[in-house]
Amino acid sequence: MSQLSGEPTELLSVLAAMPMSDPAYGRWWGTDQGNWLYDEISARIGGPLAGTLKNTYGVTYEPADVSNTAFTLLRKDFAHAYLLRADDPWAYLSQMLKREMLAAAGAHFRVELTDDVLFDSNATETGQPLVTVQDAADVTYDVLAPLAPAHLRESLRHAIRYFAEPGGVRMSHLFTHAANDVELTGLGLVREEILAIANAVLGSRPNNGQTSLIAAFLHDPGFDPRSSILHRRALNKFQSRLAAIADKQEALVG
Repeated sequence: MSQLSGEPTELLSVLAAMPMSDPAYGRWWGTDQGNWLYDEISARIGGPLAGTLKNTYGVTYEPADVSNTAFTLLRKDFAHAYLLRADDPWAYLSQMLKREMLAAAGAHFRVELTDDVLFDSNATETGQPLVTVQDAADVTYDVLAPLAPAHLRESLRHAIRYFAEPGGVRMSHLFTHAANDVELTGLGLVREEILAIANAVLGSRPNNGQTSLIAAFLHDPGFDPRSSILHRRALNKFQSRLAAIADKQEALVG
C-alpha cells in the first residue's frame, strides 16, 4: 500500500474494502491495507490531534493512541457509513476522533453554559422559581436513582453532590481528577461509572447545557426529563451504561 498517497478517494477505497464482521475486522488491520490505514491515521491525524489536545486541553496522547481509537471507532456501523458518504473523509474522521479522544479523557466536563449557573445558587430567570444547587442535586438523584443498580444508589447520591458542589473549581478542571479522585473511587465507583454519572448530571458534549439534568433543574425544579428527547436519551444511556458495567463486573466475579 506504500504507493497510496492518502487522497480522499484512496481512503474511501480502503474503507470500502474493510470487512465489518468479527473476526475478519480485526484480522484486516494486519493486512497491507490495514497497516497503511493505521500508519496514515497516526501521521495525518494522530500527530496534529495529539498536539492540539495537549496544548488546548492539557491531555496527553500519542499519535498511536489516535489510531487505536480509530480501530474501535471504525467498527461501528454508523461511523463507517458516514465516512463513506463524507465529502472530505479525512476531515470527517479527524473530527470524529477528536470527539472520541476528548470523551475518553472526560472532556465532557468542559461546560460553559452551565458553569455560571451551577456555581451561583441564586441564579434564576424571570418567572422561574428560585432553586439552590443542593435542591437541584436532590431532584437529580430522585430521577437517576431508580435507573441505577441498587448497590450503587448511596454512592450515586454522593457522586451527584461531588459534581454539584465543587466550590470555586471550574468544571473545565474537574475532568483531570474525577475519574481517579479517591473521594469517588473510595465510594466503590469505577472509572466508567463515574463518567456515566457525570454525563447524566453535567451533560455530554457537544450540547452539555441541553442534556445536563442539574442545569435543567436549576432553571426549573419541576422539569420532567421524559418530556425532552435529549434528556430522555441521556437517561436511557445512563441506565444502559451502568447496567452493562454491572453485568461485566458480575461476569468477572462469577
